[in-house]
Amino acid sequence: MENRLALALTISLVILIGFQLLGPKPPEPVAPSAIGEPAGGGPAVAQAKAGVALDFPAASTEPIDPGPTVEVKTDLFRAVFASRGGRMLHFELAKYRASAEAGSGPHDLVLSTGIAPLALVWMTPSGTLVDDRSVLYDVRATESSAAPGEAVTVTMLGKTSGGASITKTVVLHGGSYLLDYDVSTEALGQTPLAVGWSRDVEQHASQRDTDGPVLFVDGKIRAFNAATLKETSVTQGEVSWAGYAEHYFLAAFVPEQRQSLKLVASVVDGAGHSTLWSTSPASALRYQLYLGPKTLSELDKLGHDLGGAVDLGWFWFVARPLMWALLLIERAVGNYGIAIILLTVGTRILLYPINAKQMAAMKGMQKIQPEIQKLQERHKDDREKLNQEMMELYRRHKVNPLAGCLPMFLQLPVFIGLYNVLLQAIEIRQAPFFGWIVDLSQPDRLGHLSIPFVSPPGIPVMTLLMGASMILQQRMTPSTADPAQQRMMLLMPVVFTVMFVNFPAGLVLYWLSNNILSIAQQALANRS
Repeated sequence: MENRLALALTISLVILIGFQLLGPKPPEPVAPSAIGEPAGGGPAVAQAKAGVALDFPAASTEPIDPGPTVEVKTDLFRAVFASRGGRMLHFELAKYRASAEAGSGPHDLVLSTGIAPLALVWMTPSGTLVDDRSVLYDVRATESSAAPGEAVTVTMLGKTSGGASITKTVVLHGGSYLLDYDVSTEALGQTPLAVGWSRDVEQHASQRDTDGPVLFVDGKIRAFNAATLKETSVTQGEVSWAGYAEHYFLAAFVPEQRQSLKLVASVVDGAGHSTLWSTSPASALRYQLYLGPKTLSELDKLGHDLGGAVDLGWFWFVARPLMWALLLIERAVGNYGIAIILLTVGTRILLYPINAKQMAAMKGMQKIQPEIQKLQERHKDDREKLNQEMMELYRRHKVNPLAGCLPMFLQLPVFIGLYNVLLQAIEIRQAPFFGWIVDLSQPDRLGHLSIPFVSPPGIPVMTLLMGASMILQQRMTPSTADPAQQRMMLLMPVVFTVMFVNFPAGLVLYWLSNNILSIAQQALANRS
């Protein structure tokens, strides 16, 4: 294998190993508690280890009768509250559809066939974990709707079977996804309190999904994939916010200021649970509750580190300017597909000097390859002499063997940053490009032909074009590899095509555009 390829693979391996060793470690798993059933119409209970609040009580396999409901509408959402458990039955986002299909209803942040979110959880003196799912609240709202600048207060009053009083107060603001959420109790005794958000784990979820419990703790994001979370996990630290995240949406409890809290992440009976505990006994809790899209500009305005919910990776300092540039271009052209292409062109122009040096270096190495082969044959038994002669050859022809490899790594932050932007930006969700590509956040598919490893079904047209462009680019790129190695390198386009076949269309469009521009630049370099 040629030296530059070997060096590139070696550095890539070092990066991967370094990430495993130096990256954030997952929280230590804690065995989940045994779940019990509510008795006599009282609160649901679950056994916990002595003095330690472990798990959110299991969701019932049968939906609980919500009792009377109260509905509040604003310009941004429709919220429905249930009397049974003081839970939220629906939180529908008016500006975001559930899917790109025509006639699709609004996206609902509440997805639950059992226990709806907005739980209150506490512990009895004996160490039993209790929640309020069976408490029947008296739910009242000051108004049924709120225009921008107005507010509606929803008050929920309930009593447990033991006579303790619970009051939940939710203030919904027109024109804002940020709610005020207060909980106060009487006669519960000395106990930590917890608020909870839960959501059914969707059937299409996979290891690549990011849906699940999440928190911003000790200055960094910690997320759990509900599709793969097997054991209850506990994370404690200085928490800025915590809750439950979908790929593009967030439900987050936000304290007034960072404080020591504990998040319990668990999956029970097909439902993911995110339970935020106080670390000392409390009779009241006060949070703001963000329920809305993960729009970076809006989250940054709200503060409290909420912008961290949009995880742009290690190269966030590159990704953020690229995101602003993408949004700015889209405002000018009115199409995110065209904006992706123009942004790719812009990054290629900025990186042109680096790319030009890389191509010139590869061309130079190809030119002196016959002399290198002669030296290798002449000094095959004297490695030291061979190295001296090769260094002299490089000096005489003014060729740097590393010059073709190092520029590639200088470009990595830009490529990875733009990759993360296209993967995380909610603006790409359901954004059409042209023809059959009606959603750049979903894989591109033409028709419904069933193909192995391709899900959803259909022909991945752009992905196939991307693979073809990689083959053409390889054929045009100067190489010092022997014919056998060059044939082996032809596997790379196949590997990338298979890897990208189920990626969002926006990412494939970016990679295809970048390949076409590389081909054009290589053609100019070869002519000169």
